[in-house]
Amino acid sequence: MADHTRLEPTAALVMLWSEQLYRTGSAARFYSLLDLSAGGNLRQECERTCPWYSEVLLNRKSWIRTLAGRFIRGARRPCQIIIMAAGKSPLALELLDDCGDAIRSIIETDIHGMEDKQRLYNNAAPQHAKKIRCVTADLSDIPGTIVALRGTGRYDPALPACVVMEGISYYLPPAILSGVAEQFASPDGTNRIIFDYLLPCRLVHEERQKYPRGVWRAINRDCNPGGTTTYSGQELDNILATAGCSRIFHHTMHDIERERTGTNRFFSAPADGWIQIAEGWL
Repeated sequence: MADHTRLEPTAALVMLWSEQLYRTGSAARFYSLLDLSAGGNLRQECERTCPWYSEVLLNRKSWIRTLAGRFIRGARRPCQIIIMAAGKSPLALELLDDCGDAIRSIIETDIHGMEDKQRLYNNAAPQHAKKIRCVTADLSDIPGTIVALRGTGRYDPALPACVVMEGISYYLPPAILSGVAEQFASPDGTNRIIFDYLLPCRLVHEERQKYPRGVWRAINRDCNPGGTTTYSGQELDNILATAGCSRIFHHTMHDIERERTGTNRFFSAPADGWIQIAEGWL
């Protein structure tokens, strides 16, 4: 019987909502090694507020994968992917399945669970695991994070780099977000940073505000008593400009849903969404 890795409630919830993305390839084998039972009760609580909240996660994860894939294919030379606060997402395997020949290395960081993550990769996709390094690092300690990246022997400042920060900006102050981006700024804007962020309620249609409030109330009670950080697009433009970001695109749930599904069933207008994805050139 497979040795399943048990995830904490919030991490398990995210993976439960994202299941349909991981039905084929290396990501499916990785997913099969996870024990997601701890997320069941939290899922029920969140879906009492918003029965279709999984659509937000499907949009978020699929679009971050799409943007990272575009970067890899557009780099025209071997590149590297740095996934900060990676958790148990199998994004690395999805990217390696899709365009592994163009990827020199993938480095993942998180504050815990990285030894387990590397073991999961070794078990689920040994052909890809040799390109992945999982290291323990705390984003609140930016110098320490950079030391950890370099310590892998896989980080090369001369190569194009795409930094992915999925599901973590909600817990980061602006100084950390800009500080991380600044570390990867390049003279010619070759590098990329991709992350999702939570909008202030004032930018969300009033009848939609109950959804993020209810879901985040449950999530914060489970794993983040300090509450969440929100950003407007303009605030992020200002924050990232100081870090050397030459341009930034903001992708709305309205646009992402149409790209993913061909229609707008849940997000008929841009202000119907409360999460957006930022794509910045560094």
